[in-house]
Amino acid sequence: MATVGACARSDQPVESTVITVTKGGANRATARLYDQHLRLLASHYSNMYEGRSNSAGLVANYFHELLGLCQPGLFVEAGAYRADASRRVRAEHPECRVVAFEANPYNHARYVGDLGFTELGIEYLNLAVTDSSGPVTFHLRTRQEGQDLRKITGNSSLKRRYGTDAEYEEITVDGVALDGYFADVIAGARAPICVWADVEGASGQLLRGATQLLERTDLLMIEVEEKFQWENQWRSLDVIEFLLDRDFVPLTRDAEYNQQYNIVFVSAEFYERPEVLWSHELHTNYVTQHMGVHSSRPGDPPSTRLRQRWRGALGSRNSPG
Repeated sequence: MATVGACARSDQPVESTVITVTKGGANRATARLYDQHLRLLASHYSNMYEGRSNSAGLVANYFHELLGLCQPGLFVEAGAYRADASRRVRAEHPECRVVAFEANPYNHARYVGDLGFTELGIEYLNLAVTDSSGPVTFHLRTRQEGQDLRKITGNSSLKRRYGTDAEYEEITVDGVALDGYFADVIAGARAPICVWADVEGASGQLLRGATQLLERTDLLMIEVEEKFQWENQWRSLDVIEFLLDRDFVPLTRDAEYNQQYNIVFVSAEFYERPEVLWSHELHTNYVTQHMGVHSSRPGDPPSTRLRQRWRGALGSRNSPG
């Protein structure tokens, strides 16, 4: 149940805000190395021909290709908005349980009926994913730089933004930790779990509340920021280090926005499967060899061509070399 609160402002300039950079633990240096690898990969997305903006669709399609190799029993989407990923998983994997969490009550009210989640068999829930269960405050930006902002939006958060004159509608919503919400799944059959997380700066809270779920997770895509955009947020290196500590491997990333992007992680066990290694090689080859040049078929998106190429290659992966 969502409760609407008073409007509030957050206009402290980022320059006057004290920011503490995490020193990290044993895996911090390794996280920096993986960050360099991911940054080198992202450098192949062309600044021309919409290469960087197209990278989001490319990496999303790669995530779904990997999900097809995983064949999960549970798919979780946190920060779902319209739950596009959940609807695609439902269409491609009808036996998988699909659960989508959306904290913004205006988004949920708009789309819960319009997009037919009940009929699709998708659990579309007005809950905030965080590190504990109980009421939390969702900060819906309502006005910024003299402009009114729409309430149906995908870019508000449990956190406030740094360095803006934003005004907020503070809304009390029910929060859940994934470990608690899916305790029965964690304790039950060992079917794989896949997660898509886009929680606008609240990645640390989500991950801290999902340590047990992550032990069962083979595939995760999560949005990260490498600059401080939200109060008390984890940056990209913090997320990489946390997941390295739990034996995940960062495979690839997109570059849709400057210093804000999605990273795909897989469990170490899933990574070592031959078909996953081969799909990753094909993905990396495409990114490095083709995402920096102009498409000769502008009507055929790069992500579509890549999926066709993968399917052909994966189908012949056991052929003699």
